[in-house]
Amino acid sequence: MKLLSRLLWVALLLPAALGAVSGCQIDPLTGKTTVNIVSYEQEEQMGNEAAQPIVAELGGLYPDRAAQQYLDTVGQKLVAAGRTRLKDEAGFPDWEFKFYLVNSSMINAFALPGGHVFVTRGILLRMKDEAELAGLLGHEVTHVFARHSAERMTEISLMMIPVALLASIEETQGIAVVGAVAVQVLSLKYSRDDESESDAFGMRFAARAGYDPAGVIGVMRMLKAYTDEQGGAPPEFFSTHPDPGNRVDTLSDQLRREYADAPTGNYVRNEDQYGTALVGMRAAQPAYDLADQGDTAMAAGFEAFEKGDLAAARAEYTRALGLYELAVGKQRDHAILHVNVAQARFYLEQYDGAEQAIKDALRLESGTFWPNFMGGLVAIKCNDNTTAQTRLQNALKLVPGSPVGLFYLGVAYDREQKVPEACDCYQKTWDALDGQGALAEKARERLIALGKPDPKPQPK
Repeated sequence: MKLLSRLLWVALLLPAALGAVSGCQIDPLTGKTTVNIVSYEQEEQMGNEAAQPIVAELGGLYPDRAAQQYLDTVGQKLVAAGRTRLKDEAGFPDWEFKFYLVNSSMINAFALPGGHVFVTRGILLRMKDEAELAGLLGHEVTHVFARHSAERMTEISLMMIPVALLASIEETQGIAVVGAVAVQVLSLKYSRDDESESDAFGMRFAARAGYDPAGVIGVMRMLKAYTDEQGGAPPEFFSTHPDPGNRVDTLSDQLRREYADAPTGNYVRNEDQYGTALVGMRAAQPAYDLADQGDTAMAAGFEAFEKGDLAAARAEYTRALGLYELAVGKQRDHAILHVNVAQARFYLEQYDGAEQAIKDALRLESGTFWPNFMGGLVAIKCNDNTTAQTRLQNALKLVPGSPVGLFYLGVAYDREQKVPEACDCYQKTWDALDGQGALAEKARERLIALGKPDPKPQPK
């Protein structure tokens, strides 16, 4: 959910010198010599470390196993088709590609190094058939095969990826954002050449997998139509995939040159199959429309709070709560909607109601990030430190470096006089935030109070 992911910002800096791999390498798709200082092993590690935090940032996986499996099935066809185009001398590894249908209304899809491909609920609902999905996935798979992310890392010398929460729930007041990310993986824009290459090979991969190669053109037309609907505001897709001119014309030219048989060939679009796979998602969308309105109200409440208008903030939180509860009424089996209710009640200081909503969410998804993270914060407010420890530990298994998760786990330990455990959490909070912001200062104060050395470097 957009509102929840608003709280999910911090960066882990991975210097390009992490492994001093430098010099010329072979582009797996074109066979051209490229300069790349990131090894395949480092790419895989970066993708693996970033995958689960990004899933959390984007609202978790969409809770429909059949839809998840459908996305993976189509995606693996594109991977298999793409592998047939790879140059043997490039030595591209046998990565296990993973496809994630994430529960976000954003219009977006993107790939991480190592073969992690993310597709949002929002963009799936905008496409018409399986051929368009194949064109989109072919585009993203190309970014992985062509090592575009690694090339971007090489050019900027380091990569910053989101790994955790950088927002503080104050003990006596509402939200206080204590930091922000300078750069994150979702803002690493590809170059025009990267985009053109991914468009071209994406079409080829889709055709090799048996899909109408015109599908990717339909995706580009959809994105243009969305931009027009929003009064010129582009979809999130263009935040990571800059539009390199008239992509529809360029792809149409490629279609005429390479696939003159497209209108009469044995290519499929599978519109019926696509519609069937999305039946449940389309049925649930009215609930998410309400939740998105609730997110807007909560954001307005945060803004009012930051300006010191507590009455206006409370009014917006109350409005958001009403919208979230309507959403739950329409779709009771989606955990994130219950988490939204818990969040609104949390800011309204209705902690018993927030706890009930968290329990409803955990009954549906006991092992995912948001029910456990938000549930940990609620348990802290309810002075249930044992429950807070369990929930925050579960959340930190998925997003290990979360400063907020670490800090409040430290608070839960601190209250039970588990000093070594509390100090370990406070020190990790300080380190994760590099000593910056209000939350880091709170961690520092507790470390000193518990008899630990001051972690702040002292002037010489």
